Amino acid sequence: MSNFLVIGGTGVMGSAAIKAIRKKFGNTSKILANWYGKEEPGFTINEADKTLFGDINDPDVLNKIKAFDNGRFETLFYATALGEVGVPIAEATSESIKQSNLLSFDPILKLEEELNVENIVAYSTFYIIKHQLSTYGAMGHSKEAIEKWTVEKGKASHTCIRAGLFESQSSRGIKLLLRKSAKNPENLRDPLLRSYFEGKSSKEGILKFEEGIFNEEKEAYGDCRTTSDDLYESHLTLFDAKEPKFVNVCGKRIWLSDTPLLLKDYI
Repeated sequence: MSNFLVIGGTGVMGSAAIKAIRKKFGNTSKILANWYGKEEPGFTINEADKTLFGDINDPDVLNKIKAFDNGRFETLFYATALGEVGVPIAEATSESIKQSNLLSFDPILKLEEELNVENIVAYSTFYIIKHQLSTYGAMGHSKEAIEKWTVEKGKASHTCIRAGLFESQSSRGIKLLLRKSAKNPENLRDPLLRSYFEGKSSKEGILKFEEGIFNEEKEAYGDCRTTSDDLYESHLTLFDAKEPKFVNVCGKRIWLSDTPLLLKDYI
């Protein structure tokens, strides 16, 4: 029986991972799923064998993970992130990048070192398209750190699922910040971003901005409007692939690749 660890089990990516594990391995696997937020006593994550609440940076949480079958897992899915968004990636400060990495990247290294894990799967996005370069802030740097880590040799094998725009906490955070910024579009320094809000309501500007992302994704990658079902299918592709590095999903299109996206080539 194989063990799987999902950090961020209540999110869109974590849910897709759990669903795919059950599809691929059925009940021959055990899933420990972690989540963190406003605590709800008695809350359990659907299809997980055990739900663990708490901050992954809390030593008590790590100790509880280690207590689950001596911390042995076939695959760890690291599906949680938190960092500054809503500003251009190029304008992210070293402090904001450090803060973003605290949850979005650094724990991956610690978990790889302290657990007995065969495979680690982390998550990224197409942050090098023009629309994401203008809004993804410090998170863009955290995602680049994940992509660089993916191609490094480590204690475990490394894989990254790289996804097109889908509704998530990060995308909602960007829209919220844009809504505030749109009240004074002259303060938006990025000309592409500013063009969506000048002379328009914030609601109209955000809708047009999203359409701009979808159009750019479709032109660059062949499809767009990635859904939770598409993310689920990308996990099944990961399970069926032999030593994959990057599993890309954009809309219904899913493909494999080997090369990280480097910000120095775009900013």
